[in-house]
Amino acid sequence: MSTAAPRRSFFMQYRAEDFPLYLLSLVLAGVLIFPALPHRAEQVALLAGLAYLACSFVMRHGARFERDVFRAVFDGLIRYPGILVRSWRTALHAVIPIAVIFVLALTGERLLQPALAGTRWLEPFPWQWAIWGAFLVVTLFRVSILVAHLLRASVVRDVMERSPQRRTIAVLSIYHHIVQAFVTGMVAHLSLVAPCVLFFMWTNPTNLREALLITGVILWAAIAYPLRKRRILSTPGLINNRLVHQNHVIAHQSRFYFTIFHGHHHDTLPSAMIGSAAGTGFLENADRALTWLDPLNSIVFMQLNWTYIIAFDMVVHQYIPGVFPFAKTTVTGTSHHVTHHFGSALPLGIIFSGYIEPRDMESCYRPDNTITRWFLSEVDQREGLTPELETKFLSLNDYASRKRSAAKKPSTETPLIPPVSISSNEPPAQGIVS
Repeated sequence: MSTAAPRRSFFMQYRAEDFPLYLLSLVLAGVLIFPALPHRAEQVALLAGLAYLACSFVMRHGARFERDVFRAVFDGLIRYPGILVRSWRTALHAVIPIAVIFVLALTGERLLQPALAGTRWLEPFPWQWAIWGAFLVVTLFRVSILVAHLLRASVVRDVMERSPQRRTIAVLSIYHHIVQAFVTGMVAHLSLVAPCVLFFMWTNPTNLREALLITGVILWAAIAYPLRKRRILSTPGLINNRLVHQNHVIAHQSRFYFTIFHGHHHDTLPSAMIGSAAGTGFLENADRALTWLDPLNSIVFMQLNWTYIIAFDMVVHQYIPGVFPFAKTTVTGTSHHVTHHFGSALPLGIIFSGYIEPRDMESCYRPDNTITRWFLSEVDQREGLTPELETKFLSLNDYASRKRSAAKKPSTETPLIPPVSISSNEPPAQGIVS
């Protein structure tokens, strides 16, 4: 009798047979990050962290090799160029200006070199200080969250033991799970930073180039503002929301992309420590840097942007109530991503007070479900909630009536991909991360 696990069409958790692919994801992350780190001690810490994650996987899920891993890798590699091109097409209004500004800045730098020879304009821009300084600021925030979780480990354990993810902490101590979440967040952050660091090491940007890039960014912002107000151009926020759903669907429907790109983000505690750049795994962050052409952008602008985005992503991924930075922010912002992290197949897109992904609602996501009700009860018990906040979170302010109202207005938006073929947001039998 065959003991092979049933074939999956939707991926929410790792299994023993995923270990070769998971190990490949760690190796690729290491190859990307290792040369970007400036000191030997940091490189050793990276290798130790990756080894720790590999051992954690084996202890929690086991390890088994199956020959179909080669097919999964082949299929994933064949599909990736098309996925990246589709991401660029979705983000066209954002990436074209970045590419044009970079080319113009590079051209201006070449033209001005003879006139500025010997001046500080042509000296190397201190990009290392900009990048690692911003990285340090975010890391200090992440460490403070780690300390808070270690000090309140009993609360973390109690919440997780009562949650739909209770099996997550069944094998190892809660302290191990807390440290694993911290290491996962650190590696994810480094995966975002590394492509830019390697690019700057290769191109050696000057003060002049950075000044021209900053000028270009400011001028484009002034030009784009009225165009975005008139909806001639899509805003970066709207583009990001589209990309999140578009790529998140792929990440959960493909074994290769879940295991190597996205799964690290789910295989840990749903804590702020795992936040990086928008709910992303290791190589998923490197892919995000390529999609948005981050290496071509202004270094100063990117570090300010990254610092804000990562800190925000950390705060809105705190789904363990009663522990800093606390989960009430998720409720006040009506962020239903918490439902997904506690095992629900939906929502796959962004759902919060400023944006509701229509394709999730069309795929029958129900805001009032067993997971959201459990989460609200935990937040109310440990942090306190008003009835108005609970009602708002469970109803999404009556999405259906708002949609009917919006339907009366002409719209230029067209779906980028068809709705996900999932009929329920309740956790499937294998939808709980273990």
